[in-house]
Amino acid sequence: MALQGRLNRLFPGYFHAEMASAPDLQKRCPSHMDRFIFRTVGLTTILAGLLVAGSALAEEKLTTPSLDTQGKPLNPPAPTTPAGTPKLGGLSAFGGVMIVDMGPVNDRLQEQRALYPSDLPVVFPLLGGQGFGLFSRFLIGGSGAALLSRSVDAADDRKISASGAWGTFDFGYQLLRVNGFLIAPVLSLGGYGMNVTVASKSETNFDDALSNPTRSLSLSNNGFLTGISVLAQTVLVGKGAQVPGARAGYTLGLRLGGLYGFPVHGWTSNGSSVNGDPPFGLRGGYAALSLGAGSW
Repeated sequence: MALQGRLNRLFPGYFHAEMASAPDLQKRCPSHMDRFIFRTVGLTTILAGLLVAGSALAEEKLTTPSLDTQGKPLNPPAPTTPAGTPKLGGLSAFGGVMIVDMGPVNDRLQEQRALYPSDLPVVFPLLGGQGFGLFSRFLIGGSGAALLSRSVDAADDRKISASGAWGTFDFGYQLLRVNGFLIAPVLSLGGYGMNVTVASKSETNFDDALSNPTRSLSLSNNGFLTGISVLAQTVLVGKGAQVPGARAGYTLGLRLGGLYGFPVHGWTSNGSSVNGDPPFGLRGGYAALSLGAGSW
């Protein structure tokens, strides 16, 4: 009875005064316990929902940015101005001929006609290259070329030949640049080297060449070089460049110029000075056609 009283106080209405036997208590307790569990779970669910709702209400309300841009674009276009000023210039290979003043050397050959019945040629094939850039109206670059060897027969089954090379820094001024056509006078400063060789034309044995090292003689002449030329270039196949009025593509050009050399010292042979040598410097004029690529 004491247990029943305590249960009535904890769960009012679940038990009544007429409950007198244990079997009746066992029959009615399970259903009332199930209801208690269900009510507890439901109450817990309601409380959890209220907590979640309160938390959501406590958060700041989400807002979207205003679409009113006052006439300004949402995504302004990327700047199209290049970071640096584009440069104009070109690179090309050229070939042509150069007439060299070989007079001082041929004068000495004429003094020994029995040994050297013919003078050295004065017209040399020319192969080289050039490159330059245009900075405002100024042209700055460089060029270099080789004078291909020319030879004539000498006595005793020998031959005498001459060849050379030169390289310069070029400084010019743009006189005309119109739609891929360029004309500029150029001043050149650099150096040169010229060789004259007397050698046997006959075949020889390796050991014989070692035992007779005087089969050939090579004379060299080096010095400073100045020059002036006119450069004309045009874009043959190309398209418009970044600079207004310019074109870029494959180029064809013509270069006409003259060179005047100042020997550092006279002729040398194997690094040793040669006494009584004729005065000589690489001097003459040239004409060359060029093919390459560029923009101007």
